[in-house]
Amino acid sequence: MLKKVDLNFCENMSHEISVVIPVYNVEQYIRQCLDSIVNQTLGIENIEVIIVNDQTQDNSMDIINEYASKYPSFKIITNDVNKGLGESRNAGLENVTSDYVAFVDSDDFISDNTLKDSLLKIKESNADLLIYNIKTYTGNEFIEEESVHNQNFSENLLVDNIGNYPKLFFSTSACNKIYHKSLFPLINFSKGLYEDNVVTCNVLLNARNIYLNKDCDYFYRKNPQSITKRISKDNIFYLCNVISDLFKFNNENVDLLAINFINDVLFWIYYYDWSINDEIEFIEKLQSSIKVIEEKNINDFLQRVPEKNVYKEDILSLSKFDCQTFLAKFKYFNRMNKVKSQASLYIDLGSGFNENDKISIDYMPNENNKLTFDLSDFSEIKALRFDPLEGDFIKVKINNPNISDANCDNSLGEDYQLFSNLDPNYILDCEIKDKLTVDFDLIFLNKQDIANLLIDKNNIINESNQKPKKGRFNFLK
Repeated sequence: MLKKVDLNFCENMSHEISVVIPVYNVEQYIRQCLDSIVNQTLGIENIEVIIVNDQTQDNSMDIINEYASKYPSFKIITNDVNKGLGESRNAGLENVTSDYVAFVDSDDFISDNTLKDSLLKIKESNADLLIYNIKTYTGNEFIEEESVHNQNFSENLLVDNIGNYPKLFFSTSACNKIYHKSLFPLINFSKGLYEDNVVTCNVLLNARNIYLNKDCDYFYRKNPQSITKRISKDNIFYLCNVISDLFKFNNENVDLLAINFINDVLFWIYYYDWSINDEIEFIEKLQSSIKVIEEKNINDFLQRVPEKNVYKEDILSLSKFDCQTFLAKFKYFNRMNKVKSQASLYIDLGSGFNENDKISIDYMPNENNKLTFDLSDFSEIKALRFDPLEGDFIKVKINNPNISDANCDNSLGEDYQLFSNLDPNYILDCEIKDKLTVDFDLIFLNKQDIANLLIDKNNIINESNQKPKKGRFNFLK
C-alpha cells in the first residue's frame, strides 16, 4: 500500500513534464537536487515534481516540505515501508499526469537548461526517447572522465535504428533520459540492485526515434558510501539475475551488455577475498544465468568496445568446467593478470627518478592498453620513465611514444621487449606536454617462455667466461 499525499491543486494543473525523485536519507544533498529542478529554465510551474518518500530516516522530508509549501507543482507520495529505488520509481510513475517523465535520484542534479532544451528537441524531432550526457560528480566541481557506461555525445543526433548504435545499450542509467508516455508501459523497475538495466534495454529496443542531446547534463554524484560501491554477495546475485534477463531479449546488441556484466562478476570474484563456499556459489549462479557464448561473440564485443578489458578465455570456459575446477584454473593459478595492477610514470625534475615524483595509475592489463598521465603539475621536466607493470614476467611493445632505453633482456629493435625482472621500465623519448598517453601492448610470459628466457641468460653467462662455469639456472629445453 502507498500512502499518497496529494496537493489538490496539482490535479488540475497542466504540466509539460514530470520529474520523479525517490528519497531516502539524502538530507546532505537534497537541496542541490531540488534547486536544479526549481531553477529550470522551463519554469517550475511547468514541471510536476513527484517526491517518493521511501521511509527516509533523516531530515530529508523537512527540507522537501519547505519546497512543497512554496511550489504548487510538488506532489509527495509516501511508501508504507522502505522499498528501494526501483519500486519507488514505479510508484512515482503511477502518479505522473504529463506526457513526459524524467527520473532524478535525490543525491544527483541536472543542468539548468535540461528540461526546456530537451523538450524542444523532442517535439522538433518527434522522438519518444531522449538521452543527454551523464557526468560523474565527485564534489568540489570535479567531474570524472566518461566511461563505457557514461558515454557523452559531442553532437546532436536523431537515431531511428538502434542497431546501428550498439554502445547505447551500455548507457544503462534510467536518469539521463526523458520518456514519452507511449513508453510508460515498458518501464517497470525491478527490486534490489541494478534495477534499471533491463528497463533501459527494453525502452531502447522499442523506442521509434531516439534523440541524443549533447547540450544538457545529468550529474551523477559519486558517493563512496553508496551501497553499489560496497561489493557484497547481493551485488553478485542481483547482477547475475540481470544477466539472465538480458539474454532473454535474444538480441546480439543486448548480449554485449550481458558479456560486460559477466566480466564484472568474474572481476569481483577474482579481486575480493571470499570463502571458497561463497565462490563456488557465485560460479554456480553465474553458470545458471548465461547462455552459450562463442568466441565470435567476445570478438564482436572487443571490436565494438575496445577500451574494455575482458577475461576472454574465462568467459568462454564458464560452461566447460565444474565450479571447483574453474576457480582453480582461472582464479588461483592465473591471478596476477586478473586483478588491477599499477603502471607508473616517473618524472625526473633534475635529480633523477625517485618515488616522490611519479604518477601511478591502477588498471587491468590487457593485450592493448592506453593510459593517460596528467603532467600539468610538473615543470622543467628533464626525463620520463614508464614502468608498465610490477610483479610479473612480461613482454611489452610500446606503440606510442618513442623509447630510448629499457631494462629488457633483448634488443629495443625487436617488436616486443622481454622482461625477466619484476620491475620493467622504459626511458621515453617524446615531447613533454601537459598530458601524455602511453599506448602499449602487454603479454604475460608463460612458464615455457620464462624457462627459455632464463636458459638464454645462462648461455650468455657461460659464454662471457673463458672457462665455462655451471650456470645459475638449470632449466632444460
